[in-house]
Amino acid sequence: MSLNKSREITSIHLREMKVPNDYEQVANLLNIIEPGSTTVESLKEEDSQIPATSLLKRDENGKLVGFGRTRVVAENIEGLIVGYGASFRAPWTDPGQIGSVFCVHPDFRGQGVGNMLLSHIEQWGIDHQASELSSIVMDWIDDSLPFVQKRGFKVDAHIFDLVLDLNQYDNSGFEDSIEHITNSGIKFITLADLQSEDSVQKLYDLCEETFKDNPGQYGSIAPFEEWRKEFLPELVSRNDWVFIAVDGEQFIGVTVILTTEEDGEIYTNYTGVLRSYRGKGIAKALKRLSINTAISYGAHTMLTDAEENNAPMQSINRSLGYIPGKGHYRIIKHL
Repeated sequence: MSLNKSREITSIHLREMKVPNDYEQVANLLNIIEPGSTTVESLKEEDSQIPATSLLKRDENGKLVGFGRTRVVAENIEGLIVGYGASFRAPWTDPGQIGSVFCVHPDFRGQGVGNMLLSHIEQWGIDHQASELSSIVMDWIDDSLPFVQKRGFKVDAHIFDLVLDLNQYDNSGFEDSIEHITNSGIKFITLADLQSEDSVQKLYDLCEETFKDNPGQYGSIAPFEEWRKEFLPELVSRNDWVFIAVDGEQFIGVTVILTTEEDGEIYTNYTGVLRSYRGKGIAKALKRLSINTAISYGAHTMLTDAEENNAPMQSINRSLGYIPGKGHYRIIKHL
């Protein structure tokens, strides 16, 4: 996308997103806001899995349920897409809740485009009698948070990226820390070590329980099949990179690492431990096992993210040498 800030803008209007014509410009715009976040192919793949027709209705309590979405672009007179907005709800989203995303090209901010997009998104929610609208704004984009706060949004969470330089990683004390835990009867295995057909289901049950206490999560966990696609994505996950702490037959903790598009970078997708087993060093041990595995595969960088108020995980990450970077605010508005 080639945009000229100095060129006079005679008209910017909203219209529905056209598929597949708009894929390229929308992907380019989203990648300006969050580099590497999407591709034309990923937009096509996402659309192929989503029903073309909305199926929204009310539950027995009068709350909005089902699936539905709206997608619009802000286009100038020259046909350039300078803004994008979407509002949506999935069938497994908590009743009444809808999510959204919106962004404006940096060269066109401060000209009312954001207001146009957000007004459309909010009105869609109001028209369908949703009770709560969520979205995110980047913490490194100037004035993004004040902009949404003026429109009645409240900060629900502040989640930021963390980076660990594996060339500087201190592995001293690793064996002692693992031995201290295993002496209590807890074992560390990977999903590849398990033959039981219900192993992934047991992982889901563990995540469902630990999800409740994670301030970085919003709403309820997705149903099993949807969760599995996100937790163990086929192209970037491996069963021997799913590290599990077990006490007898019970799954009590897990951390999962994934490959990324960048050679030598590994991403920690999730870490969780059952509440009754916390404070024993299990989460840190799981993360150290995953770090050592990443190093053995030649990785030079570990990536993860954490919520600002998740004090236990923040402490673990700091002790391992992670350095915080950019992030985003999750914002909520009651409609």
